[in-house]
Amino acid sequence: MVSLLLVSHSEKIVEGTRDIALQMAGEAEIAIVGGTKDGSLGADFDSTFEKLQELVQKGDVIVLADLGSARMTCQMAAEALDAELYKRVYLCDAALVEGGLVAAVAIAGGQNTASVLEQLQEFIINKD
Repeated sequence: MVSLLLVSHSEKIVEGTRDIALQMAGEAEIAIVGGTKDGSLGADFDSTFEKLQELVQKGDVIVLADLGSARMTCQMAAEALDAELYKRVYLCDAALVEGGLVAAVAIAGGQNTASVLEQLQEFIINKD
């Protein structure tokens, strides 16, 4: 099983992205982490770690984040997982909204992790 985790500094951004993605791809497993626990804007390590820990129990997790510090939070949360679980986390530099929609449709279509990541290459925002 492949699931998708969308992480943003804003809960509204990830809620809206998930809503659109579920309309397009109803069967995809899409989890979100947005903002901090007190409702402020920001990236929350504990919430991200808890969600990753939950999702990796089911299989691979593709993670998309909106800004550099959110991506850094995702990286730290992934690295805090048990080594075997860490191997199931795939951080991707694809644009959050566009990449999230593409990934959701691919996951709902039953594609494996490698195939979803390949499709996301078109939406990478930090190409070297």
